[in-house]
Amino acid sequence: MFKKSLALIVCLVMVFGLVGPGLAEASQKEESVFATERAMTRGEIDPKADNNTAKNKGKVILIDLNRTNYENLKNIKFLAGRLEKSGYLGMMNIRGDKGYDDRRNYASMGATGRVNILPDTPVNFSQFEGKNLYRYATSQSPKKINMLGVNNVDQYNQTKGEFKSKLAYLGDTLVSNGKKVAVLGNSDYIDMNTGQEIRNRDFALMVMDSRGRIADGNVDLINKKDQTFPFGISTDYDRLKKDTQNYYKKSDFLMVNLGDTYRLDEYKVNLNKKTYTRMKYRIYKPISNYLEYVFDMAGPNDTIYIMGSFPSNLDYANNRRLAPLIRFDMSESSKGLLMSSTTRRKGIFANLDLGVDILNRFGLKNPEMVGRVLTNKPMDNRDDYMAKEYKKIIAISSIRMSIINIYVAVISISWILGALALWQRDKLPKKHKKKILNFLKEMVKLGLIMPLAFLSAPILRPGSQVQIALAIVFMTVLLYILGSKIFKGDDLKQVGFYSILMILLIVIDSVISTPLMQSNIMSYDPMIGARYYGVGNEYEGATIGSAILGLAILLEYKKIPKAWVAIFLFIVLITSAYPSMGANVGGAISESIAYIAFVLMIFGVKIDFKKSILVVLVSGLIVVVFAAADIMLGLGSHLGNFIRQVLANGPMEIFTVFARKIDMNIQLAQTTVWVNILLIGLLILGFTIFRPNRNFSYMKESHKIVYDGYLAIVVGCLVTLLVNDSGIIAAATDSIYLLIPIIIILINKFNQKEDKYIN
Repeated sequence: MFKKSLALIVCLVMVFGLVGPGLAEASQKEESVFATERAMTRGEIDPKADNNTAKNKGKVILIDLNRTNYENLKNIKFLAGRLEKSGYLGMMNIRGDKGYDDRRNYASMGATGRVNILPDTPVNFSQFEGKNLYRYATSQSPKKINMLGVNNVDQYNQTKGEFKSKLAYLGDTLVSNGKKVAVLGNSDYIDMNTGQEIRNRDFALMVMDSRGRIADGNVDLINKKDQTFPFGISTDYDRLKKDTQNYYKKSDFLMVNLGDTYRLDEYKVNLNKKTYTRMKYRIYKPISNYLEYVFDMAGPNDTIYIMGSFPSNLDYANNRRLAPLIRFDMSESSKGLLMSSTTRRKGIFANLDLGVDILNRFGLKNPEMVGRVLTNKPMDNRDDYMAKEYKKIIAISSIRMSIINIYVAVISISWILGALALWQRDKLPKKHKKKILNFLKEMVKLGLIMPLAFLSAPILRPGSQVQIALAIVFMTVLLYILGSKIFKGDDLKQVGFYSILMILLIVIDSVISTPLMQSNIMSYDPMIGARYYGVGNEYEGATIGSAILGLAILLEYKKIPKAWVAIFLFIVLITSAYPSMGANVGGAISESIAYIAFVLMIFGVKIDFKKSILVVLVSGLIVVVFAAADIMLGLGSHLGNFIRQVLANGPMEIFTVFARKIDMNIQLAQTTVWVNILLIGLLILGFTIFRPNRNFSYMKESHKIVYDGYLAIVVGCLVTLLVNDSGIIAAATDSIYLLIPIIIILINKFNQKEDKYIN
C-alpha cells in the first residue's frame, strides 16, 4: 500500500506540473490589462512610519551616481567628509527578472517585484517629443515627461515575467497621495560606431507613474558640450543647481541622475589608466560642489539618498555586483549600516526595498510591493565592517561554482564507480577486490562529509578564495579522521555520525540566525538574491535526509527511544521552518510529510491512502501555523509574503507561485550541475521502490529501520520537487542520504561474503 501512496504522490506532482501553469497562465490572461487602463494604485498611510521626514513632512532627494562603487564615492571630496561623521550605508542587490542591467534594476526599485525589460525594448523619456502621440495611443493626458512604451513593458511582465510584477507602484502611490515628483538629468552618450546620440533616461523607470508619466523635471536640457569629458558631453552643473533649487521647492520627491559617472564608465575602453584617472577626478570635482550645494539647500527634516545604482563594467566582470546606497537623515549626525527584513543581514538589502523605504519616508506604504523598509544599525566602524563583509561575499560568490562542480563530480564519479564495481565485482582482480571496494566505500563517504565541511568551514573565518578552499579541505580531512577514529570499523555508525552532526549543526545555526548558512559556498549568495537568510535550498534537502538517516541509524543500534525521535524531528522542523529561524517554506511542507511518514513507520503504523491524506492535511495545518506566526510577529519572511500576495491578489496567486516554482525547476533541470546527482538518484530510486531486487531486500531485512528511513527520505524528495522553487537542488542533496548508505551496505555485504569464501 505504501508503494501505491508513493505512486499517488508522483501522479499528483505530474498533474500539478501540467495543469498548474496552465491555470495560472489562463488566470493571468483574464486579469491582464494595459497599465494605462488599470486604476492607479493608492497604497495607504503607514502608521508605523517612524522617521523624522515622515513625522515632520520633510522632502526626499535621491541622487544617482550610476556605475560608481563605494570606494569611488569616498573619493568625492565633500561626500568623504560627510561620511566621516554621518550616513547609513547599505549594499544593494541589483537583480531584475531573469538577469541584471541598469534598466531592469531601476524598474524593479519602483515595482511590486523584479522586472524584466528586453534589451531591444525602447525606453525613451522626453519632455518635448511624442506628447500628442502619447495622448492618442493611451487616451491619457500626458505630463511634462512621458514614456510612450509603458504598456509594452508592463504587459510583458504581466504575461511573461517570472514574478508578474506591476510597474511604477512607487510613483503611483506618491502621486495618488498628493506627493509631487520631479526628475533631473540623463545619461545620454554617443555611439562610437555610428556617431549617433543615444538617449538614456532609464532612471526615470523608478519614479514614473503606471501611465509612464512624471509630472515635472528636466531630462532634455541639462547637458553641455565639453571635450574634456567622456563623449564630449558634460552635465551642466550651473543649470543643474538652478533646476535643483527650483524643483526642490515645487516637489516632495526629487530624483537626480548625474550622468557623467555613467558616461565615464562607458567611455573607459578608450582611455589608458592615466587619462582615465585624470578624467575621473575632473568629473568628481563638480559633483562634489553639487553635493555640497544640495546638502546646504536641504531642510532639517529632509532625507537625502546617494546611490551608485549599478556597478561599473569592470566591477560587474569581477563579480562585485552589489551597489552602494547611503541614506542621510538631515536631523541625525550618527552613522552605521542599513538593514532590511528582506535580507536580515547588516549592510545588505534588495533593490525592491528602496521604493518601499522612500514611501516610508512620506509615511506611506503599498502592501503589493514586496520590499521592506530599511532600518538603521548604528556602527562607528561602518566602512571597515562593510569592506570585510563585501570581500567575503565576493570571495564566496567567485569560488562557489568551482567547488560545487568539484563536489558534484566527486559524488557522481564515486557513485558510478561504486555501482559498476558492485555490478561487475566478479570481474575485479581477486587479489585486490576487497581493497578496491573499500577504497570506493571511503570515497563515497565524501558525499556526506563535504557538505558538512562547507557548513562548518565559516567557523574558521576565511576571508579570501584561497582561505575558503583551505578551510574546506581542512574541515573535510578533520571530519573524515574523526569519524574513522571514533567509529573505527563500523561504516554505518560513521554514516550516522556525519548525519547527526549535520542536522545538529543546521539546528544550532538556525537558532542563532544562520551565520554559517550565510557564509558557506553551498548556500545562498546575496549577489544572486534568490535567498538571503534561513536554511538554503541545498541544505533543505540535507535537513530532511540527515535527520531521518541519522535517527534511523541510532534506532538501528537501539541508542535512543522511539519517542525521542518524534520530539527531535519536531525541534528540527521548528528551527528549520519557523520564520525567524530557518524560514524555508518548502521545507515546512516537505519536512512535515517526510518526518510524519518516518515516525509512523518506526511505530509500525501502516500508511494507507487515508493516512496519506491525513499526513498531507496535518502538514498543511503546520504551514498555516507558521504563516500565522509570521504575520502576527511581522517578520516578513517568504511564507508571510506569500500569504499577503494571496490575500491581495486572490486564490489564483497560489497557482501563479507554484507555476513559477515548476518553471524554475524546469530551467534548473537544464542548467544546474545538481541534476546529475538527482538523475542517478532517481534511477536507483525507481529500482528500489517499484522493482526491488535481492540486494535491496537484503537491506530491508538486515537494516529494517534504516530501510524505513530510506522510504521516508524518498517521500521527502518527491514532495520537495513539487513545493520548492529549487526543488531539483533540494531533492539532489536529499538523495545523497539515500544512495550513500545503500552503496556502503552492499559493499560491506559482498566483502563479508568474500571473507567467508577466503576462510
